[in-house]
Amino acid sequence: MSATLTRPAWTTEFEIETIDKLITQHAPHFPTTRLQEPRQLTTAEEFENFYRFRIGGAAHDLYIVQVCSKVIDQIPDPELQLFLSRQIGDDGAHAQFTRQRVWELSGHDPIDKIKQEVQKHWDFMGDLPIRNWLGFMAFELHYELHIVAQLILNSRTTTITDPETSKFASQTILPDEAAHRFGVLAWWQSKYDQAAPAQKAEIAAQLLELDEEGQQRRNPYLKEHWQIVHRATGAEIEGLAAIYDAWRREVLAYFLDIPIAKLPQLVSVSE
Repeated sequence: MSATLTRPAWTTEFEIETIDKLITQHAPHFPTTRLQEPRQLTTAEEFENFYRFRIGGAAHDLYIVQVCSKVIDQIPDPELQLFLSRQIGDDGAHAQFTRQRVWELSGHDPIDKIKQEVQKHWDFMGDLPIRNWLGFMAFELHYELHIVAQLILNSRTTTITDPETSKFASQTILPDEAAHRFGVLAWWQSKYDQAAPAQKAEIAAQLLELDEEGQQRRNPYLKEHWQIVHRATGAEIEGLAAIYDAWRREVLAYFLDIPIAKLPQLVSVSE
């Protein structure tokens, strides 16, 4: 997919530059680069915290697979279907790697726990991701775009890690997820840019409403998830909410091609 943008090209460099700007504005105690190499897991407690953290990651990926598998048959758009075929394959592979790694380290297949965590996503998101095409777009924003800042900050402040997981993340997950973000943006632009001004305004209003609903639905999960990440990796989470909110505004302003100041008051992750 490709998209013609009126704004600066959305690249990984653009993401980093924007997030670093937000750090300066909202949480200057966060580093703009990794300050130290994390150490390996050592204690039984650290391994247990790691298992819970990675089981949650596998559930996140498998939930994406399940949602996209439903949508690929609901929206008769070959461009979207081709993109989703990659997203499904990639996130399925990510979930399977995580399952196997936890199994290898713990001696137990975590598939039942992964299944339970996936169901939690279905419970708190409800029908939003599969309600209509804009509901699906709100889902993609929340599960692919809005989380980018927190992932980058986690990677910079992590103090405990599993080397095999880190290697897979850097070599496979990071480039895959970048391709997903670019694909989501390209498909959105192919629809949004072609709309007449009045239709565009209506689409933007509907997406904002659905994105707000998604944020309200995800807030309790995100707060719990950040605590799990902190316990498992030592990553800094103080001040993360301010960066999350500011990054979400940047994403929505870019996708809707409107100034941030023109956005309505948005639900905060802290609410």
